[in-house]
Amino acid sequence: MEKKKIAYIVLACIIIIGIIVIAFAGFNVSLKYSPNKQVSVYIGKEFESNDIKNIVKEIIGNNKVIVQKVELYEEIASITVKDITDEQIEQLNSKINEKYSLENTVKEDIKVTQNSNLRIRDIAKPLIMPTALSLVIILIYAGIRFRKIDILEVLVKILGMNVLAIALFISIVAIVRIPVNALTIPMCLAIYVVVTLAVFSELEEKTQRRIQETKKK
Repeated sequence: MEKKKIAYIVLACIIIIGIIVIAFAGFNVSLKYSPNKQVSVYIGKEFESNDIKNIVKEIIGNNKVIVQKVELYEEIASITVKDITDEQIEQLNSKINEKYSLENTVKEDIKVTQNSNLRIRDIAKPLIMPTALSLVIILIYAGIRFRKIDILEVLVKILGMNVLAIALFISIVAIVRIPVNALTIPMCLAIYVVVTLAVFSELEEKTQRRIQETKKK
């Protein structure tokens, strides 16, 4: 029991520190979800994304670069960076022209788009309703399946352990400065599933013990 209390105190401290970090520093959001500039360059022939990425890194001196091939024939390079100046775009155009023997001009063949940050709540919003619905169904099923156990205990156990696990995960992400990206929300859902299954397993064992104790009486 003493070890369990210590564990809960440690978890509470991590979550509190995580809340403080989020309040004052926010999350370490990945390039795709933070304010960025997207540069589209028409190359018109086959190219390697890594080659374009190396050119961009050489120009802007930043490792945070995303390069994707777009359009049906993958002849356009979509370059996402935190920021890039007009002078750097000129350099980028010159180096790409040199590497691929092109005669592109910045005005005609390069398009620059300023993207605002993508809020985490906007990413999670489509999943809120399905998750809430699934949780309601799970709680109803648990109330019926584990009716031999106090219903309040069952509900608190399922809700409490899920809230604790997800809060701990989010706190660790904030404290360690793990970039928030496309995998963050699916990982939260995975934690939700694993924790729910673990709680169900524990409640199942408790139910079986109650049944055995009743038979002995």
